[in-house]
Amino acid sequence: MVGSVDTDDSGMPLASLLWDAQPAGATVVALVLHGGAVDGLEPNRPWSHNVARLVPFARALRKVPGPMAVARLRFRVRGWNGDAMPVEDARWALAQVRAAYPGVPIALVGHSMGGRVAMFVGDEPDVRLVVGLAPWVEPGDPQPGAGTRTVLLHGDRDVICSLARTRAAVEQMQAQGLDASLVRVARADHAMLVRARLWTALVTEIVRASFADELGGAREPRSGPIGAVVARVVHSGGVIIDI
Repeated sequence: MVGSVDTDDSGMPLASLLWDAQPAGATVVALVLHGGAVDGLEPNRPWSHNVARLVPFARALRKVPGPMAVARLRFRVRGWNGDAMPVEDARWALAQVRAAYPGVPIALVGHSMGGRVAMFVGDEPDVRLVVGLAPWVEPGDPQPGAGTRTVLLHGDRDVICSLARTRAAVEQMQAQGLDASLVRVARADHAMLVRARLWTALVTEIVRASFADELGGAREPRSGPIGAVVARVVHSGGVIIDI
């Protein structure tokens, strides 16, 4: 039936994993995680605005030169709901990714609630890069550990998720000697609709430069302001920078 949602035996919607690119010899996998809400049991559908907002990022990642697989996770329901339901979905998706590409490094790209989920599962096997877009960060949340680069991008006009909390999380990781960076996007909102092309370019360039060896591409980021920011992120071991 058009518009139906797969459910388990109890009627709970199931998470789904959609592959935008699935080359046989992929050397990197990008897993894209959409946003959500604090609470909400309504199922996410392909056309839900929070799901659809991440489609352009997946399509852009699909165009990165090199053998990279790209998948999008659709969480079961819209909300976090106090018990981190989306984290369970992400761990399930990562198991599917590892089954398809054993031992291949994984980049997580998550917006808002998806950014929070990415931070929670950043310690999963094979995850080497966490990119949080306007992430929802709470004090005391888990953080990716050694061996994983964390890059959080946050607009300075975001009124939904706290830039201050994002900065505090990055500073805490930096104090622990972790590779963590904050890119503050000037004049940018939570939905990433203001300066949308910049958000997309930053994500693709950060992923490409972080996995230049695996993708067989140029080791140095492109020229210009975006390239300069990405170079600092990739080579500094942790920076707070504006664009």
